[in-house]
Amino acid sequence: MSAAAEVALGYEPQAGSGLPGERIWIEAGGSHVVPAVGAALKPVLLAAVIELRPRKDARVVVLGAETGSLPEKARAALRAQVAFLPAGGGLLSNLNAWENITLPIGYHEPKRARGLASQVYALLEQFGADARALLAKLPESMTPDERMLAGYVRMRLGRPRLVLGEDPGGAPGASERRRAAAFAAAYLADCPEGTFVQLQEDASDGSG
Repeated sequence: MSAAAEVALGYEPQAGSGLPGERIWIEAGGSHVVPAVGAALKPVLLAAVIELRPRKDARVVVLGAETGSLPEKARAALRAQVAFLPAGGGLLSNLNAWENITLPIGYHEPKRARGLASQVYALLEQFGADARALLAKLPESMTPDERMLAGYVRMRLGRPRLVLGEDPGGAPGASERRRAAAFAAAYLADCPEGTFVQLQEDASDGSG
């Protein structure tokens, strides 16, 4: 297949491989939904796209790159441009919101850490949060929306070109799904060249 450079996310299991799921092919740019992602497919997809584990039983394209043929240095560079947004924020329980949000930057790009406060405050206040109060909270003291917001801000600081969002669950119109849609819109408003992919769980999959 051609035009791989225009593909943000491609997943194509080989015939007879036994891998879960069907072909996923998403062009770069905008907000997209991958429906009916079952419990078996999600870890395979995340390992292939977020962790960029090489696979011989599937074709995987991430941001135009055929991941199966990437050398390790290029794989590491590509990995830094992809982010996963967990439904529950993916926060460490022993760190407050500020520490959770800034930990990846402090570890991977310490030179950027000094100027993060204004960015973090602006992103939190964009969603009506009391930034000072929220940043001091541990995850156990946060509401579900606050945990989602902290995870979103952490993701935004990484400046990814491709974001995979985990389905927050709930019926359509529930606050969690409205918040997830707002995150996608805000991300694309500030990163118009980016791609936001929402992994929508299979409602018939009781194991999800």
